[in-house]
Amino acid sequence: MAPADPGLVLLMALVEGTEGKTVRWLPRVALLPAGDAAFERLREVMLSITAHRLSVRLEDGATDRAGVALERLVEALPPHRALLRLLALVRFIQGREAEAGELLARVSSLAADGDADGAAGEAAGAVPVREAGLERALHALEKRRRDHRAVGSVVIPAYRVEGCIGRALDSVDRAVRYYRQEAGDPDARFHICVVDDASPDGTVEAVRAWSRAHPDHSLSLIANSGNGGAGRSRNLGAAMAMGPYLWFLDADDWFLDRHLWVTATMLDRHPEIGFVRTGIRFDSIDRDITPVWRSASEATYPCNLAVRRVCHDLIGGFPDEEPFNPAGPEDVCYSKSLQLLFAGVKTEEQTVCYTLGDGNVFDRLKADMLSGRPPGQGAPPEPVHLAAELLIRRRLYALEARRGMAWDGPPILPDRSRADDPPAMEPGRHGVHNTHDAHNAHDGRPDSAVTALRAAVALDPGRIEGWNRLAMAIHAAQGPAASVAAFRRVRLLLPETASTHLNLGNVLFDSGRWPSAETSLRQALALDPARAYALFQLGRVAGRTGRADAACRLLARAARLESPTSPAATDIGAEMALALRDCGRWQDAARQGRRTAALVPGRYDVHLALAAAAEAEGRPAAALSAYERAIRCHPGFGEAFTRRAVLLLRQSWKAPAPRLAAGRAGRRLVATELGRNGRFGNQLLQYGFLRLYAARHDLDLEVPDWVGRYLYDCDDPLPGAPLPRVSEEDHDFFASLSGAAPVWAECDLTGYFCRHTAALAPYRTDFRRLFMPGRYLWPRADAIEHRLRARGRTVVALHLRRGDYGWGRFWVAPELWYRTWLEQLWADLDSPVLYLATDAPELAEAFAPFSPILATDLDTPLAGAEFFTDFHALCVADVLAISNSTFSFTAGLLNRTARRFVRPDRHRRMLVPYDPWDAEVLL
Repeated sequence: MAPADPGLVLLMALVEGTEGKTVRWLPRVALLPAGDAAFERLREVMLSITAHRLSVRLEDGATDRAGVALERLVEALPPHRALLRLLALVRFIQGREAEAGELLARVSSLAADGDADGAAGEAAGAVPVREAGLERALHALEKRRRDHRAVGSVVIPAYRVEGCIGRALDSVDRAVRYYRQEAGDPDARFHICVVDDASPDGTVEAVRAWSRAHPDHSLSLIANSGNGGAGRSRNLGAAMAMGPYLWFLDADDWFLDRHLWVTATMLDRHPEIGFVRTGIRFDSIDRDITPVWRSASEATYPCNLAVRRVCHDLIGGFPDEEPFNPAGPEDVCYSKSLQLLFAGVKTEEQTVCYTLGDGNVFDRLKADMLSGRPPGQGAPPEPVHLAAELLIRRRLYALEARRGMAWDGPPILPDRSRADDPPAMEPGRHGVHNTHDAHNAHDGRPDSAVTALRAAVALDPGRIEGWNRLAMAIHAAQGPAASVAAFRRVRLLLPETASTHLNLGNVLFDSGRWPSAETSLRQALALDPARAYALFQLGRVAGRTGRADAACRLLARAARLESPTSPAATDIGAEMALALRDCGRWQDAARQGRRTAALVPGRYDVHLALAAAAEAEGRPAAALSAYERAIRCHPGFGEAFTRRAVLLLRQSWKAPAPRLAAGRAGRRLVATELGRNGRFGNQLLQYGFLRLYAARHDLDLEVPDWVGRYLYDCDDPLPGAPLPRVSEEDHDFFASLSGAAPVWAECDLTGYFCRHTAALAPYRTDFRRLFMPGRYLWPRADAIEHRLRARGRTVVALHLRRGDYGWGRFWVAPELWYRTWLEQLWADLDSPVLYLATDAPELAEAFAPFSPILATDLDTPLAGAEFFTDFHALCVADVLAISNSTFSFTAGLLNRTARRFVRPDRHRRMLVPYDPWDAEVLL
């Protein structure tokens, strides 16, 4: 059949139309030559018949079939209002509102152009009415979406609180305003839902009055006809919630300004967790409440909790059976249910105030909270409490069936037989913001023992063995800082046992909290004066706090008490060698070092002491050899790395003469540990922070010989008379940098200073100025950049660290993440060249399609600073992909030219963008 035979095509369309097959022929009809008015009218009739048939099909529920047919016609035919409108309806029903809106816009455009097609077969006014209905439906969905784009909802159960409900609502208002300010989003929405539980006073009227006075807030008020208890009221409020997050606030308590910001930010940043808890300010007894009661209250109180709505819904909300209302342990049941299925985090920042009021729970428990008795001890339980406990266990048993289910929320904790659980709630002093410790790093992931033991101590908080095992499990899985709270609980339960104080002292020492560690260790020694290990740890504390003579005395006492054949004897011997070195007793240090090395040849600290003794005695070759042996024992430790670098650089370059100390009384700041903690990248962070801190507060910084003197011509005075040693754990020095905390001077400051870099951002120019290549290094640095840019106009640099990585917090991202990112990026770059900074050059093969260049392609290694070519290439790249390492992170801080920065994200399993001046140093 020829396409130009209009009569035959139209006849076939009419015949097939009677059989409901017009769709196949309509495109051919539409393409027939125009010109005959009767023919045009007949074609329009055919289109209207088709639209009607498809509309009937849509009414019959054949939505997808109608959609396929309409899509085919809309693509093949000129614009037609009836068909476009029908397809818009289909897309709306299918949940594709964006496409529906675009199609409706096309319909309106045709109407505005005066196109009358599609009007046949419809009553006058039907088209605009139908279009208006779809527009209203789209508008309703968009309004609902805007409402539910709220950050979340605050649910307030209220009963007889006419006098204080306004204060609670005002606190929410202040917290919302603070959130908007910090988020930079003046339109951020929070919904407030007050549930009045049949109050006999003017609570309802007070809420209405507050709502009228604050029309900018979204507020719902539910008035119960009968009193059903706080748990039931919270559930009703949660059912009316908007947004993904839920907060609960009792009407007689209040939020501090940062509550919504702190908790919402944590939930935003950690999609793998289900809830967040904060610290509580306990009204008039905040200073007197016992630690065990504080911990128990903060683990169960609803008002210091932020939870994802999906998690609340999955556990069934708060229990509301008779034993739980009007006032019962519904909050305990709710908290246990959350912790059973979901990981959470805890920050110790106090963001909620818990009020002591006549007759409230706080008032009834006040005596117990100050007594020193753990929760659950005292008067025997009543039948109603036993009933509630049984109902709690019944609920937890039922929730076990949820494990392994597929859903769209945060991961449900796996079976206790699995060992790869996501992070659980941290009760430690720093919450999730633990500082970096290169000697005791862990990846923060608890094993199944931690999950099981948490549940056990929650059911029986007074069981000593349960707490002791939990403390040990947390220490093994998450590191010492995370386990401090659990070890403190054991000490409270067994205050007369030396081992409980010793264990707490050990984890405090490993966390860098030396004064607190010394207190616990001395308590252990008072209970057991012959405890050699307590003396050993006290010796270590003395060494870390700059008291080398005291360290020697304590370690000598420990050695006399310890059997020479025990494993601890070699620990004592190695520590003694370091203490003798720090005292300047070089021959004794060498003798002790050789004696211990004969027993344990692979000890880092022994070779370190031997190397220092050789260096002090003027034997640089022997010192260099010993430092290299120490590095082979532990390549990630800093002191041997630094001393080797200094010895080799000293052979070629001369460091500038140190400036004379200013000698101003009260203005000294010393950092004798610089060069001992962390390697190159971390040492730059330490020195940069110390210089900024000293400049900000008009202090005189003194530092030892380190790599920066040779590479960057740093000429700071050398340390003078000893000062008291202070750890970064003892004070918030980052807050002090900005003036938000007191200034510390006249101290010997030590730490890694791997905190969030937003605190350093105002000083980025000064920070970068500190690390301009020195007079010897500048020509080499300039040549490296010149040779690199000769290879291409866009330098893409990757850092893949392998040698001393792959354990604990120092995790390794697979090459596949970097290769995938490159494949997506490469074609859009202008003459790109790939530089691979790595200590494992064999990885270049994985990037062969990009023809990577390595350090050896640009320069001969600089003895003592073999890493510098890699570091400088990272500093001058146009596109930078770092590893989870301070080496490349610090290079990113110094990079002035890059327009794109990415880093590996362990949870998303890919490279993600980041801002070097607004990020955590390590993830």
